[in-house]
Amino acid sequence: MSSSHPGDLDQYSRLIADIYALAGTPSEWGLLLEGVTRFIEGRVGQLAIFSLKQQTRPTWRVWGHDFQEYRAFFYRHATEDPRLSYILSNPGRVICGEDGVDPEQFRATALFREVVEPMDIEHSLVSYFAQEADVMATIAAMRGRGQGPFGAAEKHRLGLVVPHLRRAFEYYALLDEAKAKVDDIGAALDIVDAGIFLADADLRVTHVNKAGEAMLKGGDIAIRGGRLAFRDARASRQIGTAVAQALAAARGETTIAHADHMEVPRADLDEPPYRVSLHPLPEGQGPARLVATSQIAVVVRAPGRSAADAARRLQTTFRFTPAESALAAALAEGTSLADHAQRRQVALSTVRSQLKALYEKTDTRRQGELVARLRESLDLTLA
Repeated sequence: MSSSHPGDLDQYSRLIADIYALAGTPSEWGLLLEGVTRFIEGRVGQLAIFSLKQQTRPTWRVWGHDFQEYRAFFYRHATEDPRLSYILSNPGRVICGEDGVDPEQFRATALFREVVEPMDIEHSLVSYFAQEADVMATIAAMRGRGQGPFGAAEKHRLGLVVPHLRRAFEYYALLDEAKAKVDDIGAALDIVDAGIFLADADLRVTHVNKAGEAMLKGGDIAIRGGRLAFRDARASRQIGTAVAQALAAARGETTIAHADHMEVPRADLDEPPYRVSLHPLPEGQGPARLVATSQIAVVVRAPGRSAADAARRLQTTFRFTPAESALAAALAEGTSLADHAQRRQVALSTVRSQLKALYEKTDTRRQGELVARLRESLDLTLA
């Protein structure tokens, strides 16, 4: 982390360690949130995990404001916020929420007069940073007119933190659903349909769940000399390097700009590549740990998302119409406009009109940029 202040690196290192240590313990999120909010010079902070299907109430914490007063805002007024559609259409990015609305129109709303202004939270810095099992994770720091809008420096700081939040909370979300069914962490890992390989810094495997054991039988993944390896030698080297970087970053020794999932080719080229994500584990015997020597969870998914599921996720994220979401899912998987029109039995001119709507709702201008934004949204899941 580049900084002119020697204390900044220590603050950053402690904060990153707290993210991995506290992400799996909602009762400790207030402490985690305080660290993030102070780091980016906010006055009020919010961390929330909630169901996109709205089947369960969100798990959330607030720091810097009275909990009960903020609770009333969260449950009664949050869906009225005109900034919400802009926030949801920018998954994985760090944004200023008010950039998506006209300032004067926003200040004229009842929400602003009755909630935002009295609570002194006009300016917001937001990131919608993870999605797994239909659960969305988001963090926001807010401050009032006196402190002024968040600028490039604060956006950069939150950008340093978000990849770690993503890694920690994706793993938490993955386990949370399974742990609702069983108490034992080992049994919870076995319920998950992704392959999970717990390992140390040298990729020496300490535990494999049932899905991982099934993957080992396929031959594309192996344990050689006790270490996790892939048939594709290049992928093995890439993941080994990425593990070292992930663990160094988790100790606050370096920074990472993203936490992208990696693709690992399979011997059968007709099979889609595995998707691999890395999740550093907290030190000590936290809720995510199973073996004392494990330092990282290597999560391997065999993509199996249906076009309908992709369309549903994109529709939820960007507020597309059903027809627009079907086109978006098709574009994300590489289908041409003409092929999509033929498949849907609609005129090409209709599809082009839908494409214009996609550009507008995703704030993109070119098809390549649009496809990248759509795939980025879908890649926020472990699938």
